[in-house]
Amino acid sequence: MKKLIKQPILFKNINLPINDYLFIILMWLVSRLVIIIAMQVVAPLMHTSPVHPYWQPPYPLDYNPGFFPQPGWELFSHWDGKWYRKIAVEGYSYARDGNQYPIAFYPLFPLISRGLMVLGLPFEVAGTLVNNFAFLGALLLLYSWVKERHGSYVAKWSTAVMIWCPFSLYGTVIYTEGLFLLLTTAALRAFDNRQYVWAAICGALASATRATGITLLPTFILLAWQEKKPLSAYLAGLCVPLGLISFSVYCAIAFKDPLAFVHIQKAWAQPSWWEILTDAIAVGKDSLIKVVMVFGGGYMLWYFRHQLSKTAVTYGFCSLLLIIFSGALMSVSRYAYGIVSLSWALGLVFSRHNRWGYAILTWFAISLYTYAFNFSIWNWVA
Repeated sequence: MKKLIKQPILFKNINLPINDYLFIILMWLVSRLVIIIAMQVVAPLMHTSPVHPYWQPPYPLDYNPGFFPQPGWELFSHWDGKWYRKIAVEGYSYARDGNQYPIAFYPLFPLISRGLMVLGLPFEVAGTLVNNFAFLGALLLLYSWVKERHGSYVAKWSTAVMIWCPFSLYGTVIYTEGLFLLLTTAALRAFDNRQYVWAAICGALASATRATGITLLPTFILLAWQEKKPLSAYLAGLCVPLGLISFSVYCAIAFKDPLAFVHIQKAWAQPSWWEILTDAIAVGKDSLIKVVMVFGGGYMLWYFRHQLSKTAVTYGFCSLLLIIFSGALMSVSRYAYGIVSLSWALGLVFSRHNRWGYAILTWFAISLYTYAFNFSIWNWVA
């Protein structure tokens, strides 16, 4: 008889054989090793003179034109990581003067990182640990959730997709992907299993982590109405915006602007869908990936709408619609990766078409290595 490991609290009702845990942890470790080798070994060896990417003034926060990569935790903190460091170390600042300020970034991730810093860890170490272990937790939850409906075979494919997708880089560097995937997957799975208190708690925390966490609100309300769920299901949905509301209250008190985190978005230039689509037609790689992930992801959700959990399908469509109409399209590929439903759907595809699955996962692994290398030398990835 296979021995089971039972997890408490956040991982309540996860009862997996040890072999399942070994599969998830081993895949996680190997994929993270690919990232570490690219960033901490290859990049420093290849760039012994200053890196000169295409950026011109004004430079990204804390970017030095004379930068060259050296092994260390700092390489995990480029781009948004610098903003989260600023929040964790200095706190928020804001002014309506057209410049960029850290108020654009939601508070839960830097707050947890700050908590670890109290133990004496530098921010770069604390932020990296938070994101990586949160990402591992998200993988465990996804595996368990998919296995409940489809068995371990599909669960392994879905987990492999989330692990090896090149945008899983952001589950290792100092970004919010790991924490966001953990909280949204926990909330959705809890709602699916009628654990509405836990769905409410994780949902509220998700909306304090990233703007797209708010899509749990329409997801829970729509499903509660459609499936005639009890009042507690509606209350779970109404609790989701508490994280966002708390952030808004802070902005009102600190800066006299409850929507400061919205107004500041104008300081970051964003492409339009017209620009993305025309570039994709011209086979621009990044734009083509955006189009495939968003609209191809929508097609997969529709195609598998009867195989996937209704919770996953509803959340997937709500999230895609928010991404499409938000106007924040520079990182749309990364935001789409943060929709756990899409990893589940693609896992279903690969479980039925193994050869394509292995080929695409191989391409994913190569791209993950390339993305990690470019991230470490301040080249924009997503």
